[in-house]
Order: sequence, then structure tokens, then C-alpha cells
Amino acid sequence: MSALSATMTQQWARRYLQLPQIPNSPREQARVRSFLFFGAHSYGMLNAVEVPPTLLHISVFLFFSGLVIFFFTVYKTIAIVVSIALGIFGLVYLMLTILPCIDHRCPYRTPFSAVCWYLWHTILVSVTLCLRGFLRQLHYCFVPYNLGEVSTSRQRILTRLLETVDSSTSKYGKYLKHGFRGGIVQAALDAPVKVDLKAINWLFKVPMLAEKSKVQGLISRIPGVTIAQLMSGPVESGRVIFRDYLLTLLRSCAPGTAGLDEVTRRRRLLICLNAVLNIVKPSSVRGGDSPSESVLSDIRTNFANIGFMRGLWTDTDPSIRLVSRSICALLARRLLRKFPLEQSELAWLQDVIGKPSNTIYNALNNLPTLDSMNLDAYIYGVLSRQSDELPINQATTFVETLTILSDGGRTSEIVFHRLTLEGGITAFIQRADEQDNRLREVVGKLRRICDIPGPTPDSQTPPHPHRSSHGVSSRQRR
Repeated sequence: MSALSATMTQQWARRYLQLPQIPNSPREQARVRSFLFFGAHSYGMLNAVEVPPTLLHISVFLFFSGLVIFFFTVYKTIAIVVSIALGIFGLVYLMLTILPCIDHRCPYRTPFSAVCWYLWHTILVSVTLCLRGFLRQLHYCFVPYNLGEVSTSRQRILTRLLETVDSSTSKYGKYLKHGFRGGIVQAALDAPVKVDLKAINWLFKVPMLAEKSKVQGLISRIPGVTIAQLMSGPVESGRVIFRDYLLTLLRSCAPGTAGLDEVTRRRRLLICLNAVLNIVKPSSVRGGDSPSESVLSDIRTNFANIGFMRGLWTDTDPSIRLVSRSICALLARRLLRKFPLEQSELAWLQDVIGKPSNTIYNALNNLPTLDSMNLDAYIYGVLSRQSDELPINQATTFVETLTILSDGGRTSEIVFHRLTLEGGITAFIQRADEQDNRLREVVGKLRRICDIPGPTPDSQTPPHPHRSSHGVSSRQRR
């Protein structure tokens, strides 16, 4: 029966693949394939494919059973030896059948694993339902309905137990509903984030994969919170895999590096800089998932050291200038809130903010003044070398950073705060008029990028023809 079923299954699969090839046009081929696919789905073809190996396994056990019975009638000693060997084999087979039900990551299974899956999760759902009913009765008796207040330790324990059993009932019911295959997929989706971190670290640990350009492009798509977690671990052989890879990649595409064409070098450099910016940005938003101080210190010392960043601030590519300035400004904002500051940190702030270290040190008790210095240095550093309008992506990054530096990062999500931004820009313009003539040359550019009305020295300049398409226009922001 197993051999016949296997042969028929092969014929069905061959027919399924050959029939769509009969029509000539791709449209007709697609229609035939869709027609057959939904037919296979309706008739449970996926379950039918499992029948031949199931029958084969049953036939093996029937053969072994007959072999043992035969030897007991012929030679009892051989029968005992064979029985022990078959008992060990049967125990291993049972373990391979049950393991996928207990540990969803287990790659082993048998044709009877799906049956055990349904039985196991049906038992778990039944037990948790009974336990939940019992705990609810206890909760009703011992925890009064006084607006949900829990006063004694016994009541708190009972409430926590009930919440745990409720979540377990929901989880096992979900697995039972999705079935054997879908339950494993759901368990994978519910797995903790350390699974992703482990997978990414493994990817960058394999040299042949880590050198692929697609893998390097993956860095730009990793969320900032995940990158911050990758920067702090896991540690293998005394090194952090992702952190070392990112630092090596950043240094390999520094200005003046030989062996890379200019386009590839700039693309890699922007990937690295944007990854660093995604780490630093949450650290400047109150309530966000901020990386640890050790990670930020490592970034400032190795990724954003002044010797490297000073060359990027004067780069001919406006994207490199903008992102490198944004990294240093956001790191400076976080560092200004640290006390006391070390001499190396003051020296770093002096180069970023452009003020003497003693001026910064004397203003440590006046945080608004320090933030104003940092904001002024960022705006002037970005716009003083910008001769034309910022593209959409660059303008969005500039405005987001400007909003944070204007003390607009109040939530875990970086949201555009129009009033905060206008207040920061207004204060900047006042400082430019009253204190620093150097800042006046960028006021007009700042107004145009952020769409802030008002008289400026170059207000007669005609608007950019694509102004309305900017990602930071007031209409789109509203």
C-alpha cells in the first residue's frame, strides 16, 4: 500500500506540473495553474502526501513485531536480543515523535508527530481551562471587586497565577487552531528578539556572506533598537561580532581609501553612517529605547572620533555631511546631560560645538545655553556648505534632528513637533541677529527648508520648483 501510494503521489505531482505547460500563452498557463492549485488545496493534497510514509512506518513496525514473534518460537535468546534492540529503536522513535510537540524548534519529526501535536495541545488546553475555572472561583472568593484593588500578598499571587493561566490558555488554543505546521510558524513569530540577534550575528560571522553587497545593504534596514542591541552583544571570543564588522566596514570606506571606486565607497560609507545614526537617535528621545552608556561611549570614541568626522563634515557629498553632523550633534546632546565630564569628552565637545572647552565647562549648570550652542553649530555646519535645496530624504533627516535638538523628542517615536521646531528656529534667528553675524548667512536657507515664513535677506529668491513635493512641507506635516 505504501509503495502504491508513493507511486500514485508521484504521478499526481507530475500531472500537476505538466498540465499548466499545455497552453501557449502565459495568461492561460497561469489560469490552469491557479485552477489546479485551488483544487489540490480543496481536496487536501498536502495531507495525502503524508499517507505513503505513514504506511511505510506502520509496515516497518509490523515487520519488526512479526520478527520478534517468529524468533520467540524458534530461538528465545535471539528473540530477547532483538526485542531489546527494537525497544531502544522504538524509544528513539517515540522521542522523535514527541519532541516537535514540546520544543517547536526541533527539526525532527515522524508521520505521527501531527497526531501527537493535536493530542498534546488538546490536553494542555483542557488542563488550563479547568485550572482557569478553578482559579477564577478562588479569585471571586478571595479578591473583592473593589475597583480591582489587590491588598494582600496572597491576593497578588492569586491574581498573577490567574493572568499566567489565562495567557497560557490563549497561547495553547492559538497553537491548536493553527495546526501542526501553522503552530510552529506562530511559535517562531512569538519567539523573543534574541533569535533575530543570534541570526544576524551568525550572518556577519560567516566571512563569505558578510562580504556580499546585499548583506551590507541589510544594515541600512535593521531598526535602530536592534542595531543598539547588536552593538552590546552577544560577545563571542571576547569580541562583539556586529560591532567589529560595522567598525571595519566604516574604516574601509573612509575618505582616501584605496581599492574602492568612489561610488561604492560613498554608498558603503552612507550605509555605515545611517546605521550609527539609527543607534544614536533613540538615545536623544526621552522615553525611547536608549542604548547603554558604554555603547554610546564606544560610538563616540571609535565611530565618531573627531579625526574621522572632521573629514566627513567637509565632504563634497551633502548626504555624508548631513548624516555625520547629525550623529555628532545627537551624541553631543546626550553627552551634555552627563556630569561630570572627562577631559577627553570636553575636547570632543569643543570640536563638535565649536566653543572653547572652558566655555562649555562653565555652562554645564545651564543646559538651555549648551543646547543652544549645539543647535547653532549643527545648523551652521550643515547649511554653510549647502548651496542648493536639500533633497527629500536629507531634508527629512535634517528636520528630525533639528526637532530633537530643539528639545522635541518627547516620545519613544520621533514625531515632528511643529511648534517646538518653530520655537527652536525663532530662537536661532534671534541669536543670529543679536550675537553671531556668522549665523545670518544660513537663516534664509533654514527658513526655506523648514518652510518657516518671515522676512529674510534672500526672501526675494524664487521658491524651488519642487518645494511642494518636499517631505517636510507644512501641508504634508499637518
